[in-house]
Amino acid sequence: MKDSDIATRDRLLAAAIREFADKGFEGATVRDICERANVNVNGVKYYFEDKNGLYIAAVAEAHRVSTRMDLHALPDPALPAEQRLRQFVSGMVAMMMGAREEGDPHHTLMLREMANPTEATEELVRGTIEPRFRVLDSLLSELLPPGTSPLQRQLFGFSIVGQCMHYKVAWPIVRLLLAAGDCQQLTQELVACHIADVILSAIAHRCAASSSREK
Repeated sequence: MKDSDIATRDRLLAAAIREFADKGFEGATVRDICERANVNVNGVKYYFEDKNGLYIAAVAEAHRVSTRMDLHALPDPALPAEQRLRQFVSGMVAMMMGAREEGDPHHTLMLREMANPTEATEELVRGTIEPRFRVLDSLLSELLPPGTSPLQRQLFGFSIVGQCMHYKVAWPIVRLLLAAGDCQQLTQELVACHIADVILSAIAHRCAASSSREK
């Protein structure tokens, strides 16, 4: 793709993110998006096939930008499993707590999509979220006792993901519940350490219970 094509595609994508964030999929129109991007309406068909294709691409880009996922590497496989879990949690907390800019169109579009998931969410899960979740699932299989069912293991994974996402989705409420000085003390490092400690304690309890049953 030529540089001029890339620039045009990027303008369409940026305009689409703003339009979809402001008006939702139904409210946004291809004409308004193209006017905002200063691109001929045929540009949507050329670069994205149709409005739905543009929306899927917009959600994927909004997710990438709002979570800064490309800046957060997966855990170092050379490290012990417990340290890798802490790395994973730390990276996910950084993505979630770095994605709280209220009023930012990337953040707004993702909140819209999470509230009413569409085909864009399916694409996002398959292409981006599921591979990372499989890494977490594999890591948990090393830490949990033998005989732990896949569902029980995945529940641990969902618990990690849910706790991390809490600090993005519920941040406006968290901020109101905290005492005035505590909000600034709630750093990414503190939250990541707390979540990892809770999960590792639960895993240790599961391992102790399993060991006790085997005796």
